[in-house]
Amino acid sequence: MRSSRYALVAIATLTACATKEARRTDTASPATATLAGAPSVNQAAVRHEIESMMARFDSAGVRGDTATLASFYAEDAIMMWPNLPAVRGHEAIAKGFGGMMSAMKLSALKLRTEDVIAVGDYAVETGTYDLTGQAKGAKASHDVGKYLVLWKKQPDGSYKILRDISNSDLPAK
Repeated sequence: MRSSRYALVAIATLTACATKEARRTDTASPATATLAGAPSVNQAAVRHEIESMMARFDSAGVRGDTATLASFYAEDAIMMWPNLPAVRGHEAIAKGFGGMMSAMKLSALKLRTEDVIAVGDYAVETGTYDLTGQAKGAKASHDVGKYLVLWKKQPDGSYKILRDISNSDLPAK
């Protein structure tokens, strides 16, 4: 009897905590779903803008252009890359890119956007990366993986990276 009372309390609590997202009536795929009350966003236009920026990011990475790489990040951005502590803030991210580019030369970088979900002033991008680089005094190495980026619309209408996290698909050494 006691356990059934707890089960009823748990069910009532879960039901009361259900979100608008959980109760939405549309059956669209995640990339085209919208949240009730959020302003309408042109999904295709946001995706096109993000893909265009990622092409410039690829090019800047291969050129070692740390200023351009850092320009994609908001002032309060957080970058969470594998095997490193989180880097917080635009200035720290710019320094991080500087350190990375002085230690390694990228010969190839390809970021591929797989999905973009835009709601209000935010867009979430999921994608994959394929890169080849060579650390000083070492032989070239190749890595493939995935990433998740949260973009935030700026007052001028452009998007900047607010959160950036990635990890490798390759097994740990």
